[in-house]
Amino acid sequence: MSAPREHRILFIDAYDSFSNNIISLLETRLPGVQVTSIKIDEQIPHFSTFLHDFHAVVAGPGPGHPANSEDVGLMSELWQLSDHDMIPVLGICLGFQSLVTAFGGTVVPLPQPRHGIVRTMICRDASIFKGIDTANSVQYHSLHAILRSSETSLGTQGSFDACDHLDTLAWDTRDANQYSNHIPAHEQNPDYILMGVKHKTKPFYGVQFHPESICSDELSQRIVENWWSEIQRWNKIGRQYQLNGTFQSTVDRSRAFPRELEALAKFAANPETSPAASKGLSETSASFIPSSTPNNVPQVASQVLPLDGLTVTSICEMMNVSHGEAVVLDSEPHQRPEIGTFSIIGNICGPKRPLRMAYHVNSNKINLIRGQYTTSIDLAGYDNDVFCYLKTFMKDHKAEGGNPGIPFWGGLVGNISYEACLETIGIRTPSHDGQSDMNFVFVEESVVIDHQRRQVHVQSIASEGRKWVKETSSKIVSLAATSREIRSCVPHAHQLGGVITYPEASSYASKVRECQKHIRNGDSYELCLTTRATIQKVHHFSTAWPLYLQLRSLNPAPFSAYLRIGRLTLLSTSPERFMSWTRPSTYATTFEGETRCIVQFRPIKGTIHRYANGPNAPAITLAQAKALLSTPKERAENLMIVDLIRHDLHGVVGSGNVCVPKLMTVEEYATLYQLVTVVEGTLITRSPTATTLSTPPSLTNSSRTSPSISRPSTPNSPTTAAAITTTMHPTPTELHQQDNNHNQATTHAPPTNAQPPPPTPTTTTKTGSDVLAASLPPGSMTGAPKRRSCALLRTIEDSQPRGVYSGVVGYMDVGGGGDFSVVIRSTFRWGKEAGEEGKEGDGKEEEGEGDTWTVGAGGAVTGLSSVQGEWEEMGAKMRSTLRLFEVGAGGDGGRPGPPGPPAGRERPLI
Repeated sequence: MSAPREHRILFIDAYDSFSNNIISLLETRLPGVQVTSIKIDEQIPHFSTFLHDFHAVVAGPGPGHPANSEDVGLMSELWQLSDHDMIPVLGICLGFQSLVTAFGGTVVPLPQPRHGIVRTMICRDASIFKGIDTANSVQYHSLHAILRSSETSLGTQGSFDACDHLDTLAWDTRDANQYSNHIPAHEQNPDYILMGVKHKTKPFYGVQFHPESICSDELSQRIVENWWSEIQRWNKIGRQYQLNGTFQSTVDRSRAFPRELEALAKFAANPETSPAASKGLSETSASFIPSSTPNNVPQVASQVLPLDGLTVTSICEMMNVSHGEAVVLDSEPHQRPEIGTFSIIGNICGPKRPLRMAYHVNSNKINLIRGQYTTSIDLAGYDNDVFCYLKTFMKDHKAEGGNPGIPFWGGLVGNISYEACLETIGIRTPSHDGQSDMNFVFVEESVVIDHQRRQVHVQSIASEGRKWVKETSSKIVSLAATSREIRSCVPHAHQLGGVITYPEASSYASKVRECQKHIRNGDSYELCLTTRATIQKVHHFSTAWPLYLQLRSLNPAPFSAYLRIGRLTLLSTSPERFMSWTRPSTYATTFEGETRCIVQFRPIKGTIHRYANGPNAPAITLAQAKALLSTPKERAENLMIVDLIRHDLHGVVGSGNVCVPKLMTVEEYATLYQLVTVVEGTLITRSPTATTLSTPPSLTNSSRTSPSISRPSTPNSPTTAAAITTTMHPTPTELHQQDNNHNQATTHAPPTNAQPPPPTPTTTTKTGSDVLAASLPPGSMTGAPKRRSCALLRTIEDSQPRGVYSGVVGYMDVGGGGDFSVVIRSTFRWGKEAGEEGKEGDGKEEEGEGDTWTVGAGGAVTGLSSVQGEWEEMGAKMRSTLRLFEVGAGGDGGRPGPPGPPAGRERPLI
């Protein structure tokens, strides 16, 4: 029996990074509602007839200008519908502006853009604002709408009331909000800024603010419920056509069947009658990822030892990590109750060479390297997606029987460059010879240190791993018995030498201004601008290990890392977790065959240097830092990224499955104070008892992981879905080059003091790696909307590759978990060319006069930023790492503040 017909809303997505939050708000606040999402540039013939399958439409936010047809796309067709085809519409932000301009209003720039700012609205107790006098809402807009373009005195309430077609419902007023006194009068925003309208005769409504933001209050969200109640009445008495009765879900909605495909498949079959196409869909081949044989799953061999005063450093050097290839994820320098609990040391420099993976952007192949032998895997068999390959590889290399309290039993450890991250949102960049964009090593033998329990776990998933576990455990016991620390040759900065090339202040200032120009034009809400310093002719050391030890002593951090993989050497002291996910676990409350894992993000935005008042002044206290980081600018930076991450996460875990347990708290580090938020989601998976459909990625509620992680249907499958792919939409490859990251349905996170609603199960094949692929690049390094912002930054930063910096480093565990940090507060280098690629990764150090170390740094530019403030913030971050090299190399040995040229030379002024 078919499930009862549900209420259906069409969401038109303008490639925004908050769209999935709106979809979640609709699905969680409106009973029985399911949302179908399409892009503004979908090619849908007979669009007005296509709309007959829906109860209402929401035209979402996005970058750009409502007068630009490329920015609004299908939205403009909504306002031209005939009376016969009329359908209720709610426009949000860009959708609101499109509505206003369609009916005689205009849109002009705000003198002071509003992005991530919480404001109080004055509301008219009517229509969708019924019962609401005031509400606190988050605004993301650089443009504002006025209803009479000929009005000379803009920003008066009277000008808003003068319109033949639209009634005004809400305003942001000067009287209801505090204004900054330091802004000159001629640069201040109008006294009244329009926040809500409704059409006088048509069922069209619009709001400028974002009700879905985590910081918009309950009353702002209630407006959506009021809108739904009002349009339900209109649908009963005003609709001139019947909803197509054949549109029904053919499977249980809780299993997240892709309804967009169902709707469009039905419509493509016959746009006039729209018959159901469920039979054709049922023939679609299921997504397939080969699984390992249950009887052949490796078992984890392990032994637990007391830490007995040993350290990460002493164990690393006992394992000879300091020479040759190495992977160390190090939390010892800065442990916190919720992070920094475990350190991971991979044994990859022994006689048995581990499997290594190297991927270059635009190559469509991944190289598997073991010793001197290289095999290239064509990604065409993996939907042309390297993340699909990684997911397949991890599924084929599962292990069982390890200690459930230890997050890593073995698996892939390595890094993903910023440029590889850009590929996930369809931004292509040139590859660089000898500099791979993904570097992973498959670790079969490892030592994991539990800092809280003071334990050492020696582990192996190799076929004869028990021997290594026994031998290594014996060595660790002997090392502890000596009661002494193995001492490394930690270099002093004056030993390093080198020539430092600093960023130019004038150039950085120009780029900050260019960012703000784009923000004022409505192209972005926030742009995370970066730059770099390079250090050449560093003193020759036989290994980079001493440099890492020096850096970790300067910058104790919970996500430090030392990687020496192939030609890459990375020294990282990152304070920022990008994302982690737990192993899938079964709970008593789940359905049979269901498992759940918790996905966590910890974005950092908002930074204060501990010595911001000068090297001779007292350090800033935690209380002072909290006050300094509570400004609208700092909180706006963090909020924009939090809402972006919620969007990314919701697209995979589904509506109602995300919460924000910690919102904008200040954390203290060795050199900085940082504003940190924690975003968590619950990912539910089921055993493969039902067919998972392979669908066109631009038409699914699922995340970007549908096209990139799942296999495509076979070319000869005679399915309706395949017909849609060829007749209505780009090919899967073309779709992969679009912003698939924003095709996801998401859920509204409840207030931080509330419990998250019960999770909704998602599709069978989704894992933490799906969330990883859907969420790159890290939002804290891009801005929002992510796709448009990244494209702008490529131009602003002169197409200079960020490389390892701004990417992520971490692991995927054979038990199903994972953890990655953002590569910041770091330095990296590529060794000299070593001849053929097959010789890459022989473990020999290649330092010499030609070596170049790179240090990246930057900051989030918003409409509230000052040029000098951005320069100083970038400089404080950069110097935290640069001071490793600065004494005797043209610097001053760690003076806080912006980078500068060698002592004795005047630093350029902004």
